[in-house]
Amino acid sequence: MKRLTLLFLVFQLFSSSLSAQEKFKIKELEKSLELIPAGSFHYGQSDSDVPFPNITRSRVITVDSFYIFNHEVTNGEYQAFIKDIQSKDTTYYKQLLPDTLVWRDRYSYSEPMVDYYFRHPAYRNCPVLGISYEQAESYCKWLTQKYLSENKRKFKRVEFKLPTIAEWTYAAKGGLDLSRFPWKGNSMQDKDGKWMAKFRVIPQDGIGYENIPVQKLDGKIEHRKILTASGWFGANDMDHWIVSPVKSYPANGYGLYDMAGNVEEYVLEKGVTKGGSWKDTGYYLNIQVEELYDSTSLTSSERGFRFVTKLNR
Repeated sequence: MKRLTLLFLVFQLFSSSLSAQEKFKIKELEKSLELIPAGSFHYGQSDSDVPFPNITRSRVITVDSFYIFNHEVTNGEYQAFIKDIQSKDTTYYKQLLPDTLVWRDRYSYSEPMVDYYFRHPAYRNCPVLGISYEQAESYCKWLTQKYLSENKRKFKRVEFKLPTIAEWTYAAKGGLDLSRFPWKGNSMQDKDGKWMAKFRVIPQDGIGYENIPVQKLDGKIEHRKILTASGWFGANDMDHWIVSPVKSYPANGYGLYDMAGNVEEYVLEKGVTKGGSWKDTGYYLNIQVEELYDSTSLTSSERGFRFVTKLNR
């Protein structure tokens, strides 16, 4: 609690920095595009997987080469977008602002994030959250136009867009076709015991039974014994209850960061995200798993995005 109070005071001291200007940086963009070679991969459950409904049956998929952004789009990068729009269309600008109320829930410790997560410079390099599928698509369209307007650009023709499920999955594998995660093996930790991604780890003492009051059809309340899992494993890092800045964990074989954990990511196919988030357990970090959401206009403190493009020089 003392740590949170200190952070809150720091936020107040630096409130004057909330309006710091973010600009489109073409060189940083070009350096952050990683080439993914054409190839084929297996997608879906293997013979060793329990047949959960959110893992499709295994099949071989072939993809052409493409470029993908090596990290999730950050608050700073998204700010450059909306500030550029603001100078031209204030009404449209307001429609593109992240929904900061995604941080307001029963967990009181997340309340400061409502005011600070998107605009405070301390979170500049954290993934942008509270945006919808539609807003992510708008960013990609703007980025395409912005890049093509630059005379000193490296590539003559581009079209930035959300990755397809196939593109995202192939890139996440990092050249390890049969791996469950973007790294070798099934462990969530490296040989030194460090976590390979940001996700919710439930300690053994957080799993047990609780007597939960349940209202029956006749209106009476009875207590039922239900298996529950709670708690966060602090060894994940000191700020295990919040997202991490991009590139906080090791990259995969293609040089891509956070293809598992931190935030689940939109793909081109509506209603699906990939990769799992800081709130998810390790199962959802499995490359094959698809998480679902109900509407392209809904927002969450768990969903962000990155983009891809095929280049024609």
